[in-house]
Amino acid sequence: MNRRGGQERVLRAAGAGGLAGGAALVTHIVGGVSLRAALAAAILIVVLGVAAVLRRAGPIERKRFGRAAAVGAAAGLLATVAYDASRTVLAYFDPSPYNPFEAIRVFGTLLAGETAPRALVSTAGIAFHCINGTGFGVAFALLLGRRGLLAGIVWGLGLELFQLTLYPGWLEIRAFREFARISAVGHLVYGGVLGSSCRRWLDAVGGSG
Repeated sequence: MNRRGGQERVLRAAGAGGLAGGAALVTHIVGGVSLRAALAAAILIVVLGVAAVLRRAGPIERKRFGRAAAVGAAAGLLATVAYDASRTVLAYFDPSPYNPFEAIRVFGTLLAGETAPRALVSTAGIAFHCINGTGFGVAFALLLGRRGLLAGIVWGLGLELFQLTLYPGWLEIRAFREFARISAVGHLVYGGVLGSSCRRWLDAVGGSG
């Protein structure tokens, strides 16, 4: 394998680590494992895995990883803000009682505990939500790099499929139509912002291709 191919393999192997939060959530929903335990295990595996990958990488690979990861984190956080803003607007004009942010409260309760103060529950839930959005951005930047808007939208639709599959039963969502509509638009916005931002910023810093 040529050097360019080796660099791409390093970036893609490390990029899988950005999915840790999502993997922990799936483990909790499907396997019934504590979200705190699943998240701690996922983070530990990611840290050890990325450390092992980078230890075998050369200085060029490490530099490209750092640039791409930073871009992905920034783009993922921006996309998460856009995602939440779009859902807030849609929910405001939707007459149904569906609350698109109920999952954040559930995240916080699972992480902080049912008896924790409301402020701590909110902080934990928002932090987990942002970590996931940012982590998905890092994974996108490292796995798909400069693929741009269309790739970002496909990525967002993949996240939407994940939610449509698991959330209704887990959260006992009754207003499924409203949930699906608001969630789909939110993920389209997330993916569009993520894909376009990653491409523009990676071109600027010379990160992952």
